[in-house]
Amino acid sequence: MKLLTLDAFNAGEARGSTSPRRNPVRSRLWPAYLGFQRVGWAVAVLMLLSVQVTEAHRDHGVWTELVWSEDRFEITHHMHLQDAQRVLERLGVDVRLDSPEGLAQLALYVEDRFSLSERGESAHLELIGAETEGDFLYVFQEWHGSEGSEIPQIDSTLLKEIHPDAVTWIRIEAPELNRTWSVDGHNSSSSS
Repeated sequence: MKLLTLDAFNAGEARGSTSPRRNPVRSRLWPAYLGFQRVGWAVAVLMLLSVQVTEAHRDHGVWTELVWSEDRFEITHHMHLQDAQRVLERLGVDVRLDSPEGLAQLALYVEDRFSLSERGESAHLELIGAETEGDFLYVFQEWHGSEGSEIPQIDSTLLKEIHPDAVTWIRIEAPELNRTWSVDGHNSSSSS
């Protein structure tokens, strides 16, 4: 008496046949499986390429928010850490980006290249500090200006020496004012 095993059954020995037993379901589904596998590989390759393309074409710029809080505007600038690292390299500073020295250098860099004027008079901006969080550097300033509905003249040359096409996006929020625009040229602003 012969013991029937799964291998023996699949090999066709249960019927006494000498040829291996074919799995009818696998035979019918095999072309579809191969097609699915090809489509899956194509989708995976396209996804990898799209990630590389989006990473390669990231815009360079600084996002600046002026938000009215009680008696002053709180100003927050943030930029990608890659751009901040390039700033340190350009300044010739050999310190870690997130070290106190690196953060101080970056805060001073922003202070030198970002200014406000109101009714033709230069505004005094108080430098508060800087920090890193996630993929961004944040630099904080305060402006004890008027909360009127008038948009100040904003001059920004942040990142221009590294990326000439860099843009500073501005968002201002006050009781009677909520605007967003970009400053993309040296010493210019727009209030559209």
